[in-house]
Parts: sequence; C-alpha cells; structure tokens
Amino acid sequence: MKEKAHAKINLFLDVVGKRLDNFHNLEMIMAPLALHDVLTFQILPENKVEVESNKRITETPEENLVYKVAEYMLKTYGIKQGVKITIDKKIPIAAGLAGGSADAAATLRGLNRLFKLKLSDDILAEIGETFGADIPFCIHNKLCIARGKGEELVFLNKKLKIPVLLVTPDIEVRTRDVFALVNIDEVEHKKITTISNAIYNCNIDLLCQSLYNALEPFTFQKFDIVKTLKKDILAEAVDGALMSGTGPTVFVIDKRKDKLEQLRKKYENDHFVCLTKIT
Repeated sequence: MKEKAHAKINLFLDVVGKRLDNFHNLEMIMAPLALHDVLTFQILPENKVEVESNKRITETPEENLVYKVAEYMLKTYGIKQGVKITIDKKIPIAAGLAGGSADAAATLRGLNRLFKLKLSDDILAEIGETFGADIPFCIHNKLCIARGKGEELVFLNKKLKIPVLLVTPDIEVRTRDVFALVNIDEVEHKKITTISNAIYNCNIDLLCQSLYNALEPFTFQKFDIVKTLKKDILAEAVDGALMSGTGPTVFVIDKRKDKLEQLRKKYENDHFVCLTKIT
C-alpha cells in the first residue's frame, strides 16, 4: 500500500511572539505542492517497525519521525502485527519544505488505512501535533492560514494551481537553529490580510508582492548562501520569490513558464531544483 507525502511552502510567515513553552507563536499561509515523497507500507507478522529509505534521513532509522510515529501507533492501538515502511525520498531534507513532517503525516494516514483504524483526519492531526507542529497541516494537505505553533488551521477554499520553482542550496538548515536566533524585537511584522485577500481574489500579482517571511533575516545571518541566492533570483525580475520556512529553499513564482524553465536550467548544476506547482 502506498501513500503520498506532499511538500509545502510558506507564502507568508510572521513570528508573532515567544510562548511560555519556549516555542514561538506564528501566523502563516501554508500551501501544498505537487512535489512529494512516496511511502510504501507492508504488514510484518512480528510486532516491530522497520524503516528504509533511498536517502539517509537520520543517523539511525529509530531517530526518523516515521519510525517514532509508527511505533506509537502500534503500541497505542494494540496492533499485534508490525510494519515495514519504505520511503522514496524526493523532497530535500531540512530544506524548509516540511519533508519530515509530510512523511510522518503520510505514516499516520497509511497506518490508519492499513490497519483499518477508522480515525478521522482531525484525530490524526491531533496525534501528529505531538510529534511536530507542521504535521497537522500535512495531514490535511490544504491551502490554509496556520497559527499557534502551526497547529491551528483555517482552510482557504481556493485552489491556486500556480507553477513554482524550488531552488535549494546543498545545505541542511535545522529549524531549531534558526529560531534560536530569533529576536522578537527585530521582527518586522506584517498583516496577513493583503495576501489572504490576494488569494481569495486569485490576484497572483498582488500575491507575489505580498510574499513575506519574518525568518529570512535570521537564516540569512547564519547562511549567506541563502541570502545571495534570493538576491540573485530577484535580480532576474521574477514576479515573486521567498525563502520557505527556515530555509534554505527559495521558491520562485512567475506567470511566465519559460522564465521558470530558464531559471531551472541556470541553477540545476549547483542546487537542487524542481519545477512543481501549488495544488
């Protein structure tokens, strides 16, 4: 049995404040992409979890969120059999595209189907939240406004279906490392209303003008390659470009598909590039 794990980008990300639990309150617009990993599930007679991947994701399989989620589900729901999960990894690792969260969400959905647990997506999202703030979004995989740590979702009943070019430098950026640099007093807050209105009115020009990520200065501070990459892309006079999440991926939106193809060819030798679309 197979399950797709879709990547995401942040069209808007503001850091609203610091929480008592040392996390940050965020306000975001998250969009699912066509780019995805594929997870294959196979029932094992013995009560154990096996995880294999075509790419090394963590030092050991047991550190992978997929393993932790699967182990939790077997134990919590009294499942006597085991499961082997094979990950065909297409989403870059630690790239600001929620690849790990997407895989964990796909694991929850997959085990729910495999063992006929009949859990709703809302229940799966509640379980997922305990493992990672992006997992609830990845369970539902719908364009939405996300608040709190990212678990409070308000779905936007729109399908943008616009092409997006992803350009990812060959570095891994850990979310916790970027948030450790965040100084709330230095954040230039912006209102989410402009870009949400652009989405509702399908105004792609306004959407591109309203792209915002409050984390960019902090990632740029630690990773100059990301700052330079975005500067170089904007110099190409594209409609819009923004770092996704904590980076290092910079995504490009442009109505001219030939422009995106030109940029894909420009960066493909030095970076991971993928021409995909918002679904």
